[in-house]
Amino acid sequence: MRQAILYGARDLRLLEGQLDTSSLAPDQVYVETEVSALSTGTDLGNYLGDSTYVPGAPDYPRAVGYSNVARVVRTGTAVVGLRAGDRIFSTRPHQSAFIARESDLLIRVPESVSSEEASLSYLTHLGLAALRQAAYQAGENVAVVGLARAMGAKVAAIANSGLRSEMALRVGAGAALISDDPELESKLAGLFGNTGADIVVLTANPWAAYRLAVGIARYGGRVSILGFPGRGEAAPEFNPLDPRWFYKQQLTLLGAGYAPRVECPPGDLRFNIRRNLEYILDLMARQQLQVEGLITHRLPAARMKEAYELAREHSKSLVAAVFDWRAG
Repeated sequence: MRQAILYGARDLRLLEGQLDTSSLAPDQVYVETEVSALSTGTDLGNYLGDSTYVPGAPDYPRAVGYSNVARVVRTGTAVVGLRAGDRIFSTRPHQSAFIARESDLLIRVPESVSSEEASLSYLTHLGLAALRQAAYQAGENVAVVGLARAMGAKVAAIANSGLRSEMALRVGAGAALISDDPELESKLAGLFGNTGADIVVLTANPWAAYRLAVGIARYGGRVSILGFPGRGEAAPEFNPLDPRWFYKQQLTLLGAGYAPRVECPPGDLRFNIRRNLEYILDLMARQQLQVEGLITHRLPAARMKEAYELAREHSKSLVAAVFDWRAG
C-alpha cells in the first residue's frame, strides 16, 4: 500500500506500507484507489507548512488529501450495501488502498460518472454547502470570487486569469469576469441589475479577494467564506469589518463549507454531507453538472508533487489536478 505523507513544508513523500487484507471483519470492505484529487485550499496550506492553521488539525507528519475514488475489491460477510466492483467516493487521503467499515462515509459512484469527475465531488460539495449555509433561495444572484460552481443560480464567476474565467463558463456560470477588470462593478450591474449580488461566495484566500467580495455584495447581502482570508499574508492595510460594509451595507459575513456528518433519516435532517454528495453525483450522472472539463492536470500518483508545486507557484495553468493510482 502506498500513501502520501507530509513531513513538513514541501516535504511530501510517497511511502510504502503494510495493509493486512487477509481477513476482513464482517462489516468491513477492502478497496483499491483509482483516482484522488488535489485541494488547492486545505491541501496546499498543509503543503506550504501551515498544517495547524485550522484549529484541531494534526501536525506533521500527516496524511494529506480528502477526495478519493476507489473500487471495492472484497467485502465482509455482513456487508449488504456494497459489493465487489462498486466504485465509491470517500474522504480518505491520497493512498492506493484501504480498509473501511460499511458505515463509514462511502458514497457509491454511478456507472456513468468517471472516477476523475467523481473525485471532484467533495470540492463541488463545498460550494453547495456555502449556498445552503447562506440560505440561498432560487432566483438569487450569486457572485463567486475564485473558481467554483453555484448550482441553480444566476452566477457571475470572478477569476484571476483568462483560463479560469473560461473554465467557469464551461461549467455553467452566466458570466465570467476578471478580478482586476476596472469595469468589473459596471459589468456586474449589467448582469444583476439594481438588485446586485445577493450572495458572494469567497473561495480565494488573498485579502484583495476578501475586499472585492464585501465590496460587490448588495445592501443586506451575504458573504459566504470558503477560503481562509489572509492565509500566508501579512495583516491587511484596511479594516476587514469597515462600517462602510458592515454598518452601511448591513452585510452578513459567515463561515461556510460545513455540512453535518451525523447519519440520520432525511426526516430528522434533510441534508447531511452524505446526501449532499449523493445529490452532486446524481447531477453528474444526469449530466446536469459537468466538472470534468475543469481538470487541467492528470498525473500518475507518483508525480503528485508536481501539481502541489504548481499550486505553490500560483500557476494560472492549474485549475484542478487528479492523481491516478491504477498504474505502478
